[in-house]
Amino acid sequence: MDVVTENISSIQLALGVKALLNLSVIGLNWQVMHKSFMGYFCISVAFLDLVHIVNISIIYWFTNFAILGFHITIYHIYLLLQISTLTYSILHWPVFIIAGLDYYWTFPFSKPLSLTRKAVYAASLALVWISAVMYVFFISDYDSEDSSSPVEHHSFFKYKVIKSQCASLSLVVLAVITCVVIYCRSGFLSLFKSFRGESYTEESSSFFFYNLDLDEGYFKKPILTYIAVCFIGTWFPFVCLQSVIMVFRIDVLPYLELNVPWLCFLNSFLIGAVYWHLNQDIAGLKHCEIPDGFCNWIFSPNPDCIKKALPDATSVTVAIIITP
Repeated sequence: MDVVTENISSIQLALGVKALLNLSVIGLNWQVMHKSFMGYFCISVAFLDLVHIVNISIIYWFTNFAILGFHITIYHIYLLLQISTLTYSILHWPVFIIAGLDYYWTFPFSKPLSLTRKAVYAASLALVWISAVMYVFFISDYDSEDSSSPVEHHSFFKYKVIKSQCASLSLVVLAVITCVVIYCRSGFLSLFKSFRGESYTEESSSFFFYNLDLDEGYFKKPILTYIAVCFIGTWFPFVCLQSVIMVFRIDVLPYLELNVPWLCFLNSFLIGAVYWHLNQDIAGLKHCEIPDGFCNWIFSPNPDCIKKALPDATSVTVAIIITP
């Protein structure tokens, strides 16, 4: 029983830290959390994690009790973990795809969130969670007997870590980032050579200047360079963390993989991808319209340089101003 108690204490600590981190990120970015499907899903994950840790704590504190004639023991904690693990492990790709389609259809985010869209988000959210739970109980290899002892608990998680969708999605995202950096390497070098930090309107800003060749198109490769600089500059520590996990094959428990910071990382990645794919003039958007609380997607091309150079020149100098 001491081994079981120690294991459950570690689980409580991990879930408690995860729940606190989720709530902190949502609280700091609440103004954008209710503007997209990904934001709604982040809120649902934080809420369910909070309910999860409360349920596990109640079972752990009371040890053995009965509810409506059903006897609850300490081993039901492992049963709850098994269900949540299987559910969380299959949601990464579906949520990523749905959020991407949401941004593709609603870009450039200029319209206010209508009651209809809110209802669609709520219905989609319910459908995603219900479908995942039904898959766990009726299609997957779920078996409540796997949680009958700590031994089965550890072998179960060792097996499930390999099958989680998080690893494959992380690999795809890192591969895309690597390809973008290689493709835009000349633009990266030009931008970093022209870097200048200054204080502007009581805020510190980063200035980059890019020599734009008009023959290669106004908003194709340069816009990809801007987006990559903004995304990697914001999420560089997280990109490094994901790289270390993938390279060294570090096992992360599946019920910890689906967290709000990871979802916010994917959210920024999707917004950047939609920006570039639709070839929009990103200088025309307002920061408050973009459902991303981390990356500042508002760049400032130098309008005077462009206006003077466009009539006859073959290239222009574009200034990128990125403020935290």
